[in-house]
Amino acid sequence: MTAQESMYTNQHEDRLTNFLKILAAVMSISAFIALFLPYIFNTSDFFISAPFYVTNTIAGFGLIGIASWFAAADVRRFRPLVVMVWLGLIIGAVAMLTLAFSTIATQWQSILLGAFAIYTVLALSLGWLLLQAAPQAPAWSPWIPEKAFTTWERIGQIVYGVFGLFSVVAVIGSVAGAFIEQNPFPTLWAQPFFVGGSAVKIGLLGMISLYVAFNIRKRLNLITVVILGHAGSWVVITVLAVFGYARFGHYLLTIGSITADEYAMMFGAWLLDVVIIAGFGFVQSRINRSVVDNLSFFAPAHFRILESVVETLIEGDTFERIPPYQSALNTDIYLGSFHSNRLFLAKAALLATEYFPLMWALPPITYLSPANRRNFVDSRFKQEIITPPVGYRVMNSIVGLGNRVLLMLRGRSVDEEPGGAMSFTDLLEGLMRFDMQMTYLGYYGDERSWEKGDDGNGIGYVPFSKREKAFPVTPRRPHPPLDVMTPDKLARRGIDVIDDADVVIIGSGAAGGILAEQMLKKGRSVLMLERGLYSDPDTFNEDEIDMVSRLYSDGALQISQSLRFTILQGSAVGGTTVVNNAVCFNTPERVVDTWNSRGERDVIDKDRYFEAQAEVRKRMKIGRITAKTRTPLDDVLNQGDLRVTSGVQKYFEKHPELGDYEYDVVEANITDCLGCGYCNIGCKYGRKISMLDEVLPSAQAEFGPERFRILSEAEAVHLETKNGRVTEIVAMVRGKKRLVIKQPKTVIVSAGTIASSWLLMRSGIGKNLPVGRGLCFNMGSPLYGWFGETVRAYQGLQIAHYLDIKGKDGFVYETWYNPPLAQALTMPGWLDTHFANMQRYDQMAAVGVLVGTESNAHIERALLVNGPDVVYKPSAKDMSTLLDAFKILGGVLFEAGAKEVYASTRKYHSYKPTASGQAVAQMADENDLVRLNELIKDESELLLGTGHPQGGNAIGIRPDGTNPSVVDGNFKVFGYDNLYVCDASVHPTATTVNPQLTVMSLAHYAANFIE
Repeated sequence: MTAQESMYTNQHEDRLTNFLKILAAVMSISAFIALFLPYIFNTSDFFISAPFYVTNTIAGFGLIGIASWFAAADVRRFRPLVVMVWLGLIIGAVAMLTLAFSTIATQWQSILLGAFAIYTVLALSLGWLLLQAAPQAPAWSPWIPEKAFTTWERIGQIVYGVFGLFSVVAVIGSVAGAFIEQNPFPTLWAQPFFVGGSAVKIGLLGMISLYVAFNIRKRLNLITVVILGHAGSWVVITVLAVFGYARFGHYLLTIGSITADEYAMMFGAWLLDVVIIAGFGFVQSRINRSVVDNLSFFAPAHFRILESVVETLIEGDTFERIPPYQSALNTDIYLGSFHSNRLFLAKAALLATEYFPLMWALPPITYLSPANRRNFVDSRFKQEIITPPVGYRVMNSIVGLGNRVLLMLRGRSVDEEPGGAMSFTDLLEGLMRFDMQMTYLGYYGDERSWEKGDDGNGIGYVPFSKREKAFPVTPRRPHPPLDVMTPDKLARRGIDVIDDADVVIIGSGAAGGILAEQMLKKGRSVLMLERGLYSDPDTFNEDEIDMVSRLYSDGALQISQSLRFTILQGSAVGGTTVVNNAVCFNTPERVVDTWNSRGERDVIDKDRYFEAQAEVRKRMKIGRITAKTRTPLDDVLNQGDLRVTSGVQKYFEKHPELGDYEYDVVEANITDCLGCGYCNIGCKYGRKISMLDEVLPSAQAEFGPERFRILSEAEAVHLETKNGRVTEIVAMVRGKKRLVIKQPKTVIVSAGTIASSWLLMRSGIGKNLPVGRGLCFNMGSPLYGWFGETVRAYQGLQIAHYLDIKGKDGFVYETWYNPPLAQALTMPGWLDTHFANMQRYDQMAAVGVLVGTESNAHIERALLVNGPDVVYKPSAKDMSTLLDAFKILGGVLFEAGAKEVYASTRKYHSYKPTASGQAVAQMADENDLVRLNELIKDESELLLGTGHPQGGNAIGIRPDGTNPSVVDGNFKVFGYDNLYVCDASVHPTATTVNPQLTVMSLAHYAANFIE
């Protein structure tokens, strides 16, 4: 087919689509009007008829409207449904013409002939448009598994087939009844117009059912039209029942000894609709489950929605390597691989996406053609969020008000929750963020998207196992494997109660691991509870989907209440140290001074604290990567560093007004790095000196598993207290089994910023303390540089260099890059531009900006899940700091040779500025950086996140006053004798730099005071 022929055919498809839309609107409006006409024209005998014929006629109008509405969504894919609508119109024409010459026509003949004419014109018009729009293969169709016919499909064939045949017989019988002179129920055929109208509804339903029955696997979704047809009939009967059936005359139907009046007959019709709706829906559901039976998390309906979403968001045309259904299956495996009470949000997001088009009188998302779906997503989820129309602004007010009411019902003040009252556009953005995460997980987590082809297709990623190496790759395992009490071991030993606990440490991360080692050295015994899984490092692999599901809190789905701010935290034995970049900065002295300045005296002994930090540096082998790794260094560090390094020097030579700066290779608890680039998904090779690889197994090997017990998948959910002591700890093992720890001597909460505060809050501890208040972050957002040639920034240490500008203490820079999945989640772009950027993945370098935020966030009970929510809105000051940092960083990237620089902003639509001058997040030279002021006006304009949440249980001198705190200088919770908190949650302010070393140093320091 030539391009001209294709265009001509598409023009005819457009005409067919428009006709179906008009027909749907006309029929739907006609059904609505006809529903109330009997009561408006109360004196007319036109409506004197058996009520079920009237309701069927009204429902018939609605059914044609519904079928046309669905068909118009994709006239190629649903061409058979268009044919069904055409046949329905033919049935109407034939029925009206036939009944016009029946013995009951008399006074209604002219009306019947008029109806015949209308049906005929509509049928001829639709038929002509069908012929003009020649049949073509759909642009895309849902996946049809190739498998043996299932039992439920055979049952469905029988159910739908029998119903279809019965419907055809009923149509013939209803029309033929008008010609029977000795009809035993003559009053039922008193009005032929409604008899004919009823025939349209029954006939159309029957034909669709028969059509589905003949090829049930490919056509099953059309049963939805049949179900909706009966739902429409049910609604009509219900409405007329409310207004009364007396208007239609009195009818008695006697069969044998049973006599039914119009009320009994209509109740029977109403009940029949209920049975058909429920029965057909149940059979359809069971067929879907039997055909798509390899799902572990989604129901078939969710899977089909995600399949359609993937088809839209992965906008790569012929360059797409992974079919949408396979991406959806990949995501299903991922979401089914871990436990989280937030997982239902993924399903809720998909259902909301499916039915969101109804607000614009469009069919659900899965019924729209690819072009219609793309246009809808681009318009409603992007363009109209950037520039909200009147409707969005109205909905923002309505949703905001509803959210405020919900907050007040929860006893919370909106004024104290910046960003707490979400708007309509907030919800839409959160909805699409979930959709994008699920899409990119399934597509870019699949290795088939990685290899760069000769045609330039593919993102150009080479996993470490396939890279050329001139050095041995041998895992470093200096200690025996951990002996961890997993849920299975607990069950085999029948342990429900532990009553011999000395020190209980809740959390096994940077603080918990150091504390365990130090308490063991003091002669104490330690029982450690860890919410996350235990994964032996030997089982680590290059599969991002697998590792993220095993090692991250909520599978990396943790976001703030505003649905905008992503918060990444590890959740595994070893905590976040297993999945961080191991970057270590000494605690800036100004930070400790700030903490000490909050009270009338110092809360932290600086000398002892920095002595503890020195001990930790030695214990964790912290030092410059350059000093303790193989050579050449360039093969180890992030390959984008070579570009950025040259850019830093050139930029500061041009801008001497910025003063001194420090640019160097990071210090880290890494030894002999191999440059695999998998720091954030767990180092298989043991080169990262994490709690999992070093501290925990070393301590257990030295002191024995009897003195150092570790329980995995055991989440502490309640601390029972009496007279200022924790007397009992309740934990849920794998979210199901209750484990009780009685009379612990010492309890240390080191579960991380959010989990620690939430545990105290849900336990009712410190009701008069600022638990969960004053959270802060090292807020981050990346800037990307595209160099137009292969860079391979993914190859090497993920964070390799840092840049600290003296006199600008509010932020630091870190060179940064990730394997494909993690990078796709932050890659700038939208639809086709996101896909195009991912095709440039191996030609980009990225630098992250870390801004130490103000302490203006807090934790509340979540509105939607049984867990904590972080309520946070970045301050204007923090956003201004970030913007200033971006402008400098953009200049560095351009000096490094970047041809284009991208920011992850809302307004990212195309590579080039539009003719109207609309701001887009692509900059071609340093002069363009001024446009960042147009792009980033507040936090909603930019993709933000953190791996460094801090605060919530601040350390301080007193529990009240100007700067109230939760723990004292000994890390003991005010008012309690044996309860301590030590982790990043005790930070009164953000560190700005990576806080890992600070957390470990505080733990080492705190061990001196914990009794």
